[in-house]
Amino acid sequence: MNEFFEFFNSVQIDYIVLVFLMFFGCGAAIFHTLIITGLFNVNLHPKWIFFAINPVIVGLSFLYKPGYALLAIAFFFASILVLMISGMIYSSIKSVKETNKENDKLDKKYNRPKTTTLNKILGAIGALVFLALFILLIFSGTWALLFVIVPIILIIKRIFFPSNKSNFYKLQEVLPTSKANAVAMGVVELIGDLVALELLISPHFKEPCIGYLFTIEEESTDKDGKSSYRTIFTECKTNTFKIKDETGSVMVEGEGLEYYITNIDKQVQSGRKRYSETYLKNDDYLFLIGNATSNNGETLIKKDSTQKVFGVAIPREVALRNKFQPLLISFLTTLFFITLTIIYIILN
Repeated sequence: MNEFFEFFNSVQIDYIVLVFLMFFGCGAAIFHTLIITGLFNVNLHPKWIFFAINPVIVGLSFLYKPGYALLAIAFFFASILVLMISGMIYSSIKSVKETNKENDKLDKKYNRPKTTTLNKILGAIGALVFLALFILLIFSGTWALLFVIVPIILIIKRIFFPSNKSNFYKLQEVLPTSKANAVAMGVVELIGDLVALELLISPHFKEPCIGYLFTIEEESTDKDGKSSYRTIFTECKTNTFKIKDETGSVMVEGEGLEYYITNIDKQVQSGRKRYSETYLKNDDYLFLIGNATSNNGETLIKKDSTQKVFGVAIPREVALRNKFQPLLISFLTTLFFITLTIIYIILN
């Protein structure tokens, strides 16, 4: 520490260099102002306060000891780094709190069950592990390994922890399409028209329907003015209905049904929030996978408790996916191995 201060004590600075150092102080003031107002959301009065304070500090340091003017500049840039890191942490915490507050309002308004404490803890642990791994690779100089680790994690997740949507499309590739009058017990696939038994009223647009998928998204804008949307609320409800083909109809218990449908029937934006609804309606022609059971001698299709696959999709979208999915997988696989080769060349 003594050597540190001895260096600045020994530095000789004239008035011309002092002027340049004051200009450097103004340059640091730009960063100080942006960080304080942007990350900490503090409204400065006056806004040019750092442009006055920083040169004054440099001047007073010079009057105390000429070399300390350079120390003041070093302090400015160290403070920028500290403020930037702490500001990012502060803004992240504030954003999480605001998001949780908004989610609590939505929970109360739409009677949505809250995320369990265990899921929150597991999510936080996962985020911390990933952040620690990222920092470790950056400081160890092996950041390029991220291009290998991240795809491997995604592949492992896809193989061992597939989503319900992935399981849905895997099953539709192997299951034969059953007829309504000859449905075997177990997981089945049907294609047909929906028949309404009792209608629901959608929460936002008040539309009568068999079922609905209601989504609220929040808009954010980047520095180029481009908008993006983040889903902050989703609700899916479906009443019991029937699905019929040319041979007959089968009862479907709608609870837990998932919608793998890209179509949006109604959408409106209010402020920074966008509200969307997708409906299941009478005579909709859809593709269904679920678990067929017997209910007092009558076939009933509901959510499968084992594979948990219970969803509907538009047959045309399923056909397009079956056509182009193999090409996409081949492209991504090729791209992955090309990336591995490039990383190997860089590291060696």
